[in-house]
Amino acid sequence: MAKSFQDLCIAQVRVVFDLPSAYGTFPEPLAYVEWFKPLRTLPDPEHGMYKTSRSSRQHRRNASVIPVSQIARSCHLLPVFGREIDAQWTTNNVLEESKEFYVNHYLRHLDFVLMRYLGL
Repeated sequence: MAKSFQDLCIAQVRVVFDLPSAYGTFPEPLAYVEWFKPLRTLPDPEHGMYKTSRSSRQHRRNASVIPVSQIARSCHLLPVFGREIDAQWTTNNVLEESKEFYVNHYLRHLDFVLMRYLGL
């Protein structure tokens, strides 16, 4: 369980898979994930939500293969729209097209309590 914001990592799960036994023994399924940057230390004063964006290394998305047991829960990301909403964005491509996101802790009661009152 995360103890602070520094312990939380946001990732987009791209695929969950098992490897054939020829590659070794893995006790659980694996997930290929693409990481987002750590949450900023203070929430956006206008919305009270934390911002994040994609993490990259050498101009490529920062990605890993992790055991599914390391995935704690889902989260809701809202694109930072700015003054206008890009007409090309759809529910299918907005995670790929938007540059910055708000972590929406208003969607679920538990997320709100954890992030707002417990400092997670």
